[in-house]
Amino acid sequence: MEDQIGGASELGVFVTSDDDSNLLANQAAIDFADDFTTSMTEKHKDQLAYGTSIVATVADLTEVPGAVHETPLAETVQAAWDIAPKDIQLSTMALDGAAMNLIFFTKAATLEQQKIVVDDMEVQEVPEGISATPSGLAVLGVGLLENLEANLVQLTWAAAGLVFLFLWVRLRSFTRAILSMVPVLIASGVATIAVYLFGIELSPMTAISGPLVVATCTEFTSLIVLRYIEERRKGLESREAIDVTASRTGRAFIVSAMTAIAGVGVIAFSSLPLLRSFGIFVALKIAIALLAALVVLPPLIVWADKRNWVSKGMIEHKDEPFIDVPRSEAEAKALEKAMAAKR
Repeated sequence: MEDQIGGASELGVFVTSDDDSNLLANQAAIDFADDFTTSMTEKHKDQLAYGTSIVATVADLTEVPGAVHETPLAETVQAAWDIAPKDIQLSTMALDGAAMNLIFFTKAATLEQQKIVVDDMEVQEVPEGISATPSGLAVLGVGLLENLEANLVQLTWAAAGLVFLFLWVRLRSFTRAILSMVPVLIASGVATIAVYLFGIELSPMTAISGPLVVATCTEFTSLIVLRYIEERRKGLESREAIDVTASRTGRAFIVSAMTAIAGVGVIAFSSLPLLRSFGIFVALKIAIALLAALVVLPPLIVWADKRNWVSKGMIEHKDEPFIDVPRSEAEAKALEKAMAAKR
């Protein structure tokens, strides 16, 4: 339909009189409506197919090819509106004449392109005593896009903050809570940057993906931290404990994360843009969180535990400072056998 009729939707400009007077009797209002319609259509010809109103209709009737464009007189426009069909009257003017509707037929364009037009319309000079406000589906779409871009960050940070507070209380440690959040924060940041770099269109479902990914991925990372502490309680030192954690919990973590990526990633093949962007965004975030948890989190845990920040309060330490001494292969095997016998 867009290809056949040359457009996709409508963008209206609602012109009102500040003192509720009849706009058709105000030549300044007529001049503004005619100039605004003409200039916007010419300036944004890639986004606007044409503009129409009761003023534009009368101007078209008096247009002569090759002649200079003339703005119709107020009394001429009033006379035309008086004899127009009832439906035309209602779609172009309020019955008391205190409001006028300028309608622009928009071509197929992205919300970002429509935003340029709407922003330009909002900064145009308006005669004293008159107000002009863009309206219609295009304005709603642009407003939705702006809210989504803002809420995408706000909702993600709000979810991350609440989850962090819960982990801080539950794990009784600021450091353990931070370590559980690191892969999630990395995933949220990198995925958000990717949205702008690759031009992934946002949607209402994309805005709620941030809290969803925070909740899903934090579950995985907190399991790694808690399993590491369990291995430390068994007497293993930091490097050995993280190796055991990675070899056991890591496999389950990968399987769980990959099934989540595959399940959500299927939505990315949907023909509906609303669902497609959601699937891409969520799958991307989970994948990045998986890599961060497997690559970044383990060395961070070892580094922090050397300073007694991870296992503090969770296991009993000796009086002497904790030192992670590398062992030979033979010593490691002997320790492993001893720990197995102890278990």
